[in-house]
Amino acid sequence: MPVFPSIFALLCAAAGWYYLLHAQSAARLSGLENDRENRLRVRLRRAGGIGILVISLSFYLVFVAANRHGNPYVVLIGLGIIILTLPIILFLAWVDIRLTRRLRDRHRDQF
Repeated sequence: MPVFPSIFALLCAAAGWYYLLHAQSAARLSGLENDRENRLRVRLRRAGGIGILVISLSFYLVFVAANRHGNPYVVLIGLGIIILTLPIILFLAWVDIRLTRRLRDRHRDQF
């Protein structure tokens, strides 16, 4: 049984879980940005956390479950999920960074 892919999948799942649970901490920015942008930021972070969890489960599926059963369709499905989910997560992170830059530019004089 491969140990390192299992550990990597567990670390990715922990990162996704942390990101998902701490998405609500973005709500503390409600005093600095308007409600619409704040709700968007919280939703983006939750969706990103779920995406990271999906990638970690797919990674585990590809490297551990496929190694045990040897089914090539499991590998194709898992890699397809990873290939489809990764650009979505990158887009969500990009939008979150854009919101952060907009917030920083708006409040540059105050800090």
